[in-house]
Amino acid sequence: MARSSSTSQASPPATLRVGGAFMVVAFVLALFALISVFTDGWGADFAWTYSKAAIVAAAFLVGAFSTMSKSQAGSRAQVSALVAAIVVIAASRFLPGGILFTQAQFWVLFYAGFAVLCALILRRSAMAQA
Repeated sequence: MARSSSTSQASPPATLRVGGAFMVVAFVLALFALISVFTDGWGADFAWTYSKAAIVAAAFLVGAFSTMSKSQAGSRAQVSALVAAIVVIAASRFLPGGILFTQAQFWVLFYAGFAVLCALILRRSAMAQA
């Protein structure tokens, strides 16, 4: 039986995984803000629901276990995380529709910017360690 190429490759450092997770969360938050601006208008309150919180958590999972390069083979952990994220997104459709809290739309954009900043800092610290 031939050995797969994934056994010879080392997994990416945890800092790159967390940085990727922050980058995907930033994208999702920016998308939420954009959708809110188009549906409610600029300056309206942004309502956080259980469904939106679950989608952000699923995005964090996908970002943390994403493939870092084209040469990296998929692993069982990556497939499991993707399946878990899909289950969380599907389950978010059945969560109660109650509002957790509301805030101004610009805060969602600030959170996205802070997530990008965290991702860049983590990436820089990972590159400095290498």
